[in-house]
Amino acid sequence: MIRINLLPRKPVKRKSKGGLDILILLCVLIAEAAVLYFLYSALSGQVEDQQRANGIKQAKIDSIKSDIKDHEEIKAELEEIDAREQIIQELIAGRTGPVQMLMELASVLSLGSGPSLHQEKYQELLKRDPSAGFNPEWDSRRLWVIHFMEEDRQVEMEGKAMSNEDVGEFLRRLKLSDYFYAEALVNTKEVSVEKSTVPIVSWKIKLKVRYR
Repeated sequence: MIRINLLPRKPVKRKSKGGLDILILLCVLIAEAAVLYFLYSALSGQVEDQQRANGIKQAKIDSIKSDIKDHEEIKAELEEIDAREQIIQELIAGRTGPVQMLMELASVLSLGSGPSLHQEKYQELLKRDPSAGFNPEWDSRRLWVIHFMEEDRQVEMEGKAMSNEDVGEFLRRLKLSDYFYAEALVNTKEVSVEKSTVPIVSWKIKLKVRYR
């Protein structure tokens, strides 16, 4: 026989899991906070290390800039000193140069003498071209200067000679001299001399002078 209990039953209370969920959430948050803190600390350390390294590099750069600045100042001072020295040397040359140049010209036109020149270079020149040397036996009395003018180291000379060969020897000596350069024979021409049947040569030479 079937029995049916129609009496109301008391509901069974289920245990709530809300407290466990909160606890798990808190643990997760704490773990995330710990990880973030660890990462922040690591990054902060790296940033500080990089800042220290940058500070050291910047200090080196500043030191190098300071050294370069001092170097440029010293270089400028040395250049100024050199410029002053050059001016002084030019003034000295301007005073003594003309005298030395005239003494050189006198040596070129003296018997048994010749131009001032660098002996080693002269010997090398003779090896290349034996005809480029001057004749030490030349009688310089065969040529004379009747006009001499020097302005801004530009020299112009005129004179007379017994022959064109004498003019050539004179020009060769000037070319070999350490004092003269850019020699140029402007012209030569034969001229007659009163009471003489032998013509002589009139000449004109332009050149530049180098004060030693």
